[in-house]
Amino acid sequence: MSSFDVVIVGAGSAGCVLASRISENPDISVCLLEAGPADNHPAIHIPFGLALMSELKSINWHLETAKESQLNNRKLYWPRGKTLGGSSSINAMCYIRGDADNYNEWEALGAKGWGFKDVLPYFRKSENNTRGISKLHGSGGPQDVSDLKHINPLTREFISAATRIGTPENPDFNGISQEGVGIYQVTHQNGSRCSTAKGFLSKSVKARENLTILTQANAKAIIFENTNTKNKRAEGVVVDHKGKRKHIMASKHVYLCAGAIHSPNLLLNSGVGPKDVLDEVGIEHTLNLDGVGKNLQDHLDATILYRQSRSDSYGLSAKAILKNALAPYQYWRNRSGMLTSNIAEGGAFIKSSSDKRLPDIQVHFLPALLVDHGRSKPWGHGFTIHFCNLYPKSRGQIRLKRDNQGILQPSIHANYLHQEEDLQPLIAGFKWARQVARTQPLARQSWEFIPGDIVQTDEEIEEYLRENAETVYHPAGTCKMGAKDDHTAVVNPDLTLKGIENISIADASVMPKLIGGNTNAPTIMIAEKAADIFNKRQK
Repeated sequence: MSSFDVVIVGAGSAGCVLASRISENPDISVCLLEAGPADNHPAIHIPFGLALMSELKSINWHLETAKESQLNNRKLYWPRGKTLGGSSSINAMCYIRGDADNYNEWEALGAKGWGFKDVLPYFRKSENNTRGISKLHGSGGPQDVSDLKHINPLTREFISAATRIGTPENPDFNGISQEGVGIYQVTHQNGSRCSTAKGFLSKSVKARENLTILTQANAKAIIFENTNTKNKRAEGVVVDHKGKRKHIMASKHVYLCAGAIHSPNLLLNSGVGPKDVLDEVGIEHTLNLDGVGKNLQDHLDATILYRQSRSDSYGLSAKAILKNALAPYQYWRNRSGMLTSNIAEGGAFIKSSSDKRLPDIQVHFLPALLVDHGRSKPWGHGFTIHFCNLYPKSRGQIRLKRDNQGILQPSIHANYLHQEEDLQPLIAGFKWARQVARTQPLARQSWEFIPGDIVQTDEEIEEYLRENAETVYHPAGTCKMGAKDDHTAVVNPDLTLKGIENISIADASVMPKLIGGNTNAPTIMIAEKAADIFNKRQK
């Protein structure tokens, strides 16, 4: 048994932030638990290593959904980070805050104190933007955010083609307005990935005597006191650490930062959640908290791919191998060249129809051919355009299932497209992507590879989407934050778990609704605010 003041489960986009900020107080002892290994794999730190992430089982949970009835009963692959930095160590590094209205809506839904005016200071606090400080950006924070050091010429052509069809160019998706087409800013530090592990757990932070970091420490259950009374209290966590069962105790607070899948999964395994879910797998009830695992939201994404007879893209060909032979040397020498690219270089935020108040479609442009999350890499050259629905109405749930060894695992029911209106932004995104791809200069020496000319009508596009759409890796909402009288909420606006003392949740699972964009930056913000809440209580 080991005892600390604070125990944090999950060293991902939130956990690293929380551990760093709370341990700034030398009088508070902190233990940070990570189920995966240390972030030593070179592919984590080399941005172009993104192309290999789907194949690295040692740092990826490699999750899978249940059969999705509206996606032709397909099981979808859900990669999630399993290493220091969590998914910030395996993501595409696009830094997106979301629209101000996203957070004002959170507050309107009962998350008091989470309006845009409240959260912006925390975004700015974490950020070290190479463009400098402004009203909307920070400088000097632990999280490096920068412009790409290398941009493929096809990405420039994508932007030119998009502007030719009437999409305005936007130099800053985190500025006053999201709408438009441009180059993503990325979580890079001098051409290398800046995960939250690198940014917030620097050598000096790791050297703090009051901070203990345990990797390969898989949390199995929460330890509760007074389970049969109204004064239930979290006391610590049961952990499998490198093959040994341990009890890690917390005298002041337990934080769940394990993400939108594993935070509710840990609660359910500990007997906290909907009665029917717990009864189904025979778990004794600690607290009947109906919202645990519900309200699951994700950005459903689809792609359109074009082959090219020219070799400008990041492709697999004899010519490309020769042209890029010096890329490893360039990267090693001065962190320059192709390997500093995040591949998903360009993007856009567009509206599916003119009556939309906010852009409801996000686009990622890749000057490369990537199929099935990069697990299939076609030979040759071309580009891929991703498009996703930013504000889905469909809601899913995390439940439990037993694997072949009888061990309980998360059962993911995303329920994509259960609300039919979720299709319209995807159809509009498909049409926009095809129009851009067929516009000069991007269209030069290009032809559609997937799905091809066989798909033309809205009905054919819909069937293509149902057969091919995938996650774009933004699950959220499964431990929803809300007002104290909201029976669907799992945590209060101060992030404390309803009905149990001494425990909070701080990760993407607390989002009442998905924000309009990539979820890494908002998750960092949530952890910054959580740390501030804790530190103020200690004064």
